[in-house]
Amino acid sequence: LTEYLRAASLDPPAPLSTALFYGIKTDTLGLSRGACPADGEAFCYLHPRLDLEALLRIEQAQIPAEYFKHFAATLQAAQVYDSVVISYIGPMGYPDQAAEMADLLLRVRGIRWVICIGTYKEHLILSVRTQNKRGAGQLVQKIVGDQGTAGGHGSMAGARVLLNHADPDQLARRFSRQALAHLGVPTESGGKPLI
Repeated sequence: LTEYLRAASLDPPAPLSTALFYGIKTDTLGLSRGACPADGEAFCYLHPRLDLEALLRIEQAQIPAEYFKHFAATLQAAQVYDSVVISYIGPMGYPDQAAEMADLLLRVRGIRWVICIGTYKEHLILSVRTQNKRGAGQLVQKIVGDQGTAGGHGSMAGARVLLNHADPDQLARRFSRQALAHLGVPTESGGKPLI
């Protein structure tokens, strides 16, 4: 979008610049994950045009206590298989929760892959993160196949599967086994609790 605005010689107002800047910053982890040259150019172009106070209000927004309950549940459910963490969160309070938790779990020392799975309304949501530069999209598409929508790029990907009365626990276990098999991680001994 920033490229289109620049090509049309339109100077984006501060609220739009702030929103675009924040989107690039979060999607690319400050240009460190999956960023392309256009992202860097847009980042630098938007920075002097943004509303810094608005950006700080967004980034440092108050978090409800419920968030930390979900965070604790994610940590309790997390199982480590070699360099892979899988956490089945169960029912989620909002659809992006799996992605947020996957981003946090990828910071665990020695972990190369994270798969967070949860349910939101009538869907099973998967979020995949990796330290590798690529492969997340391929993994999530391999796991989900034609059972839902899946996509991603480089080191991050996600999927959404309509439950259609399927047992979410069984589906999550099956997707977890498929992911570990695709990654070549042995599962005979089971996973170890993260905490």
